[in-house]
Amino acid sequence: MPRLPIPADTEAFPEETRAAVRHILTTRKSMPPPSSYLTYAGQAGALLSDLVDHLRYHTSLTGAETELAICTSARASNADFIWNAHVRLGLQAGTREEALHAVDTHGPLDGLTADEALIIRFGRELLESPKVSDETFNAVQARYGEQGLLELTAVMSVYTMNAAILRVMDHQAAADARHLTPR
Repeated sequence: MPRLPIPADTEAFPEETRAAVRHILTTRKSMPPPSSYLTYAGQAGALLSDLVDHLRYHTSLTGAETELAICTSARASNADFIWNAHVRLGLQAGTREEALHAVDTHGPLDGLTADEALIIRFGRELLESPKVSDETFNAVQARYGEQGLLELTAVMSVYTMNAAILRVMDHQAAADARHLTPR
């Protein structure tokens, strides 16, 4: 059970929270965690929801690339709730099961497409290492340009923050969810 209830547009919550709830419901039609929890911080929840929406649907990256980046972040954060949702969304967007398996098991990248391997390698270095190597930085910049480089960085980073919010709230994936392979 989460530590706090997901806010709603009711008298039980402060107006700033309710305004953020209304914004998210108007712009996204649903209020998924963790943006829903961040509405306790008022406008921050609305802004996070807008940022997530932009990074998922309005960048130079394909849907499959974006979802692979999100899954790479979920793996680095050990976030089952995010993993379960975005594996499903990734497969719908064209992310290959082989790439998701490599992310989940922290497996080798040979056998993947060059783009899949590059996204995963970049995510592993960004989120699990003290530094992104010059080689990886240059490869991502050459493939995706400065815009794509920063979009990949941002989407992985915002999902790392999302994982932290879910961890603080103790928001768990359902028992029948697709869970990460234990490390």
